[in-house]
Amino acid sequence: MIVSLPLIRPTRGSPVEAWSASCLIIGAISLGFAAMLSPTPTGGDAAPVLTVSLAPDDRAITMAVALCIGSVGLLLGIPTLAAPFAQQARRLGGVAIVVYSIGVLGGTGYASVLVILRTLVAHGALGPDGLGRVIDDDRLGMALGAWVACFYVGALLMAVALIRARRTPRWVPVLLFAMVGLLPFVSMVGHLGQLIQVLLFVVAMTGIATTAVRPDPAV
Repeated sequence: MIVSLPLIRPTRGSPVEAWSASCLIIGAISLGFAAMLSPTPTGGDAAPVLTVSLAPDDRAITMAVALCIGSVGLLLGIPTLAAPFAQQARRLGGVAIVVYSIGVLGGTGYASVLVILRTLVAHGALGPDGLGRVIDDDRLGMALGAWVACFYVGALLMAVALIRARRTPRWVPVLLFAMVGLLPFVSMVGHLGQLIQVLLFVVAMTGIATTAVRPDPAV
């Protein structure tokens, strides 16, 4: 399968491209905000984060809304992500964007699971023991694991494609590499590691967005 990137790439400097770049930045910030609401930084294991459903406040709902906004924003920012691959690394860039998009789209499903679990907990239909059994379910764990894997593998492939395309500043793929490389250590470092990951992702997406709307991007 060959992804035809020029079909989704708006003209440089057009209102559509500026709008897509804005959505990319907003989506990255929203997704980062959702990640920071997680009570348990787990380094890519998404199932234990569902314990946020037991919180007495509206953290789970806020996290779900932020995930939805983040996912929609990042999906609308795909034309901006495709822009660096118009001339070089088109096939690798296309594969990276497809895999990354599957991971981003999974965020909406994760948000739906959070809302459902929070509703069940709020109405007394699900307690801590029941939620523990839900979290330990192998099928749910596989589905959430696939979502996380697609997101990080897509980001890793995108970093490689950006290096080959040479249309963004060199620090952009470096930040993506650092974000993925930090993944195994987040559970050990805690919230600080998760904060660093969020900052790396937001700054990298901002770098891609600002480069896409510049007439002559500096590489």
